[in-house]
Amino acid sequence: MSSTNETFLKYISIIQRNYTRYMDYELEKKQIGYGQQFFLPCIYEYDGITMYDLAKIGRFDKGTVTKAVQKLIEEGYVISETDENDRRVKHLHITPKSIPVIELIYELRDRWKNIIIKDISIKDEEKLKFLLKEIAENSCEAMKDINLRKVR
Repeated sequence: MSSTNETFLKYISIIQRNYTRYMDYELEKKQIGYGQQFFLPCIYEYDGITMYDLAKIGRFDKGTVTKAVQKLIEEGYVISETDENDRRVKHLHITPKSIPVIELIYELRDRWKNIIIKDISIKDEEKLKFLLKEIAENSCEAMKDINLRKVR
């Protein structure tokens, strides 16, 4: 068993915490933060998406999605529309007020990416993205196993 704190997970955690603080600081004036920055562009890109599909795409639990979307609705960035065929389903749409915020989120993401990979070649960036995607998929698979054991 390794007792060292020098694992790649430590660095992923540091990057994630710093990104969270960066987005919270930059989006504070818009009354949203890190918790909503994933959802607003996703609703824009998939107009009419449901909360269930938002959860699937981002691998979030239903409670996280509900809380984030409710905040976006309260701030006037998103509207929820009941499905004509199934009243339990709500479709999400952005409002005109959200367009500048969505543009800002894209800009902030690009800026952060450029800051953190400033000394990395395009080839290494692509390799890093591939490896992180593999790691993320493995972590999702591991969580499926854990969730299945909880149900039993």
